[in-house]
Amino acid sequence: MADALFESNWQATKDALTDGLEGNKKVVMETTLENTRMQLTEAAGAGATGAGNVATLNKVILPVIRRVMPTVIANEIIGVQPMTGPVGQIHTLRVRYADSKDGVTAGTEALSPFNIAKSYSGAAGADGSTAGTGAAAPTSDLEGSAGNKLSIQILKQTVEAKTRRLSARWTFEAAQDSSSQHGIDVEAEVMAALAQEITAEIDQEVITSLFSLAGTGAGLAFNQSGSFTGTPHYVGDEHAVVAILINQAANLIAARTRRGAGNWIVISPSALTVLQSATTSAFARTTEGTFEAPTNTKFVGTLNSSVRVYVNQYAADDNILVGYKGPGEMDAASFYCPYVPLMSSGVVLDPSSFEP
Repeated sequence: MADALFESNWQATKDALTDGLEGNKKVVMETTLENTRMQLTEAAGAGATGAGNVATLNKVILPVIRRVMPTVIANEIIGVQPMTGPVGQIHTLRVRYADSKDGVTAGTEALSPFNIAKSYSGAAGADGSTAGTGAAAPTSDLEGSAGNKLSIQILKQTVEAKTRRLSARWTFEAAQDSSSQHGIDVEAEVMAALAQEITAEIDQEVITSLFSLAGTGAGLAFNQSGSFTGTPHYVGDEHAVVAILINQAANLIAARTRRGAGNWIVISPSALTVLQSATTSAFARTTEGTFEAPTNTKFVGTLNSSVRVYVNQYAADDNILVGYKGPGEMDAASFYCPYVPLMSSGVVLDPSSFEP
């Protein structure tokens, strides 16, 4: 069984599990599947201190990984860089000025909100040292010159895999009754439930860490008439203020990062109701169903054709998280680095009761 899984049938199994995935989701799935295979190979090898449960892996773990990994909220709102070992590195990209000229110092970040060189590629200021107006220089001034330089720096940070562990108990009698009366495999159902619990906890950890990075934003109280301007005709006019604050936060992200405006939000079901009834904003409900998490988060639509909306079932009604994720996995506010998503020790019998 182990040889069949590890050698001849592994590529076909991996292709079947990654079928339908695209882009980075497929890369992450392939990497984590290889990590799981290597982990089990070591556990099943000679001299190992534990025994690998190949039957459970093939029957339960692999399908559960296929269901869980693409539905982690990290795939949608932050960068995902899978690790190939228990210790790895994450990377992010920075563009910096390479020359000390025209009001900037070499090494400072290009297009930073704190220091923008208006004439780094063109004409210098009046004194030759400060930034000018951003105008192009006469052709004769730059003939024979390669121009000022920009450098690309890849920043790296060491990360270490951490562990989550759950266990469950059942009796042989319960397993037999469930199988004969309901056609339910108790072991498979328990494994799926444990995996969903771990997925929910991963999502909530990611969202909580992003809230701590974001700090406190703009506030709004619906019971304070001073929060609104003009004369609201019905509740939808008041709800429109929420959409305005979301747009304000998204544009503030663009001003501070110079990477782009906020393009996703995580809200509660109550806040979703507010957006759906707001005037002056277009909320388009999704019909794709491309992101359907098993328990806790769900892609529900797009706000104003630019902001993806995700509902967190555990979110507080008075908080809305606004963030930005670029086209690449290095262009994000935070990073998730999976290693071995799920492993099972198999059924362990209690020596006192001989029950699982």
